[in-house]
Amino acid sequence: MEPNQSIQKSNEEETIIWSGYLTVPYINEWYEKSKHWDNVHGKTLKLDLNGIERIDSAGIQLLIFLKKQTVSKHQKLALTNHSLAVLKSFDLLGLVSYFGDRIKVKKEHSNEVEFRYGTRKVS
Repeated sequence: MEPNQSIQKSNEEETIIWSGYLTVPYINEWYEKSKHWDNVHGKTLKLDLNGIERIDSAGIQLLIFLKKQTVSKHQKLALTNHSLAVLKSFDLLGLVSYFGDRIKVKKEHSNEVEFRYGTRKVS
């Protein structure tokens, strides 16, 4: 599904909303869209991922890159409204703590993610 980006403004906050596939065939388009984030104001850059239907390792790498870029600009990247596809990938790869965002799991999806990566003691 083609990448789509919109910006939602409320009071002094701006949230970038992504929807579509965050996958290899579209990664260059997503990267190009992110280059224009310099126009977004504030210390925290909010990225709403609720519309992401699929994500692969290239999409994960782009999110990691964007996090590093915002940190280097003395900003914070806040990922919000994680879609189930994003939650499953973060769960599988143990990335919840890396991004450090508050995760809200809908009740109907609670049995699909565990977030136990790195929490079990190894004997």
